Amino acid sequence: MKNLLIIPIVIFLGVIWAPAIQMHYKVYKEFEDADKRVLANRPEWGRLPVSSFAKQFEDYLDDRFGFRPDLIRWNILMRIHLFGVAPLQSVIVGKDSWLFYRSEALDDGDSINDFMGSIPLSEATLDELRTRVEENNRRFAEKGIKYIVAIAPNKETIYSEYLPERFASNRARTRLEQFCDHMEMRSSVKVLDLSKPLLMQKSKVPIYWATDSHWNSLGAYIAYREIMKKISDFYPDTGVITLSGEIAVRRRANGGDLAQILFVQDVWPEEDDTLFQVDSKRIVRKLEKLVFRHDSFGDGLYPYLTKHFKKIVNTAPFAAFNFEAISREKPEIILHLFAERYLTQAIHDDFYYRQPKY
Repeated sequence: MKNLLIIPIVIFLGVIWAPAIQMHYKVYKEFEDADKRVLANRPEWGRLPVSSFAKQFEDYLDDRFGFRPDLIRWNILMRIHLFGVAPLQSVIVGKDSWLFYRSEALDDGDSINDFMGSIPLSEATLDELRTRVEENNRRFAEKGIKYIVAIAPNKETIYSEYLPERFASNRARTRLEQFCDHMEMRSSVKVLDLSKPLLMQKSKVPIYWATDSHWNSLGAYIAYREIMKKISDFYPDTGVITLSGEIAVRRRANGGDLAQILFVQDVWPEEDDTLFQVDSKRIVRKLEKLVFRHDSFGDGLYPYLTKHFKKIVNTAPFAAFNFEAISREKPEIILHLFAERYLTQAIHDDFYYRQPKY
């Protein structure tokens, strides 16, 4: 009987000491992508005041605790599979394993609040946005430069049917709908709302990744095609790259940026990756230069736009236009592409811009 009591004692001591053994000897290969930051290092005794040493050693233990990355992942996976919710506020677990970005949780624009219509733009703000776009257009037009504003819709706008039911009811108009209607009625500058062509294509082939906040390669292609239609209004002989053959939907082993936020990209594969061939024979004329101001949604457009321009000059997504520098570049086109959640920030050239309360 006494021998049997030794077993739980040994197990208990093993559990207690296992994290410390793992910290020092790394007997088990832990998941390496659990933090997107520099972890605290072990402080050296004697070189710091006791109070500072204690605080830094506590930070070291918090960051380097044995099995910490795997414990975090197990907690996340358990809560997702048992309760259907993510333990991180920045990610929403939707239907059919779809993930959505709650950008408000990271102070990264407005996605869910905007989708719900809970942060409408006032008439004063709409007029400010219109005036800012028109002023940009006027200053570029004086130099003979064409200005195109294109808005990439949030994933929620295109695939709202995969959101949990609690987000689908009692919706009001979004800021994108408000702004585009306002520009259509009161401005001669036409804004390119990419949600409309994307919504028309979504029933045929996936155009956004299920585990990522961005459009996939086909979504980027559709956006490119609409932008080139707009450019063709100014330069009719530019042509467009066409699709060649069938579009394949394939499984990608690792999930996208939302799966990465949850530290589960290696066990949550992406099912809606797209693969296709393109034919650039219809491109007749190659323009000299494009100034492309964009956020991460613009990254997927480069493989197509580089076929149309001899040079593409990239500018930061929220930096104010440097009109003198752009004038020296002498581009034919200024393309300003930004995500729907950044509507007010992108137009006001300020990532930290907040809509005033009227």
